[in-house]
Amino acid sequence: MSRLDPSNRILYVEPAATLISPFKDPSFWRKWRPWGWWAGRPRPNIHVFHPPVVLPFGNLHPGMGRINQYWLALWIRRAMRQLGMKRPVLWTYLPGTAVVARLLEHKLLVYDCVDEHGAYRGLVNSKAVWEMERDLLELADVTFVTAPGLYERRRAHSRRIYYLPNAADVAHFNKACDPETPVPEEIERLPRPRLCFVGVIQEWVDTELLAYVARERPEWTLVLIGPVTPGVGLHGLDRMGNVFFAGRKPKEELPNYLKGCDVCLNVFRASALTANVSPLKFYEYLASGRPVVSTDMPAVREFADVVAVAADAPGFIAAVERTLAGENTARREERLARAREHSWEARVAFMEEKIAAALKEKE
Repeated sequence: MSRLDPSNRILYVEPAATLISPFKDPSFWRKWRPWGWWAGRPRPNIHVFHPPVVLPFGNLHPGMGRINQYWLALWIRRAMRQLGMKRPVLWTYLPGTAVVARLLEHKLLVYDCVDEHGAYRGLVNSKAVWEMERDLLELADVTFVTAPGLYERRRAHSRRIYYLPNAADVAHFNKACDPETPVPEEIERLPRPRLCFVGVIQEWVDTELLAYVARERPEWTLVLIGPVTPGVGLHGLDRMGNVFFAGRKPKEELPNYLKGCDVCLNVFRASALTANVSPLKFYEYLASGRPVVSTDMPAVREFADVVAVAADAPGFIAAVERTLAGENTARREERLARAREHSWEARVAFMEEKIAAALKEKE
């Protein structure tokens, strides 16, 4: 949103929390309020709105989901009135928002599909989620998807659909290549080689593979940069002397941490979810210039000429060893060149072009 034409006024609506969120996250009330409120303006043209809490289990029971959407539409209309917005372009990432879209007067509906939402574990009914998403697909004027599998499943239900994978803030992550960028002391003091994972450690991250690597190569240091989601199995990672949990770091500091790493790890469990995901961290790794070793995923296979892709745990260790032994300036430049092809600026230009064409057809 921050890279769209700044002449656009943008109302950014955060995903709604539910009535049971405080039981899952004790810090809930420090971050949320029970009723809708304005949460600031990260850019002069972007207004962030936190909607009120909604009923739980909307992804399990479509009826509950529709009630939530009627409730949210009331508050979004109120926020639109406060900003003087009339007939905007609606842009949604959430599959269960067709009802909201019908209740908000708009000139174009864009659906940006970044995940196979029905494949999430927990309070999700995959059949119900797909039925709601299919309704949204048939309503949307333009659909973007970030993975080939997402495209194949959705193209028959879409008017205009485009495959457009994720990207990176290339200029920002390029700072990891700058000689003037300092490496944080907490990383610099760790033994090398340092293998780095950046991101929230959630159920789709292959912590079992990480534990296997740490156990089989005790002379390597694993650096995990990001918070651990409650309930995620760590397979003993938290008890290993060669594993360092750095915790959550602001985006501004990530190039500093990446500069101190010898290999970046893109590790996902094989599942319906990860088979249809475009991992954001992968593009950020490329933009940092660091060597990358990844588990086998459809979204990374096209990059096999510049990163190492492994099919199993022993193969993953072998790939790291080859990567450490073969790293040189030419390899780094190849990765950086590929990263420049996958900037957010390039993605947004493509999106704006397709949206403009769809608007013109509606005139």
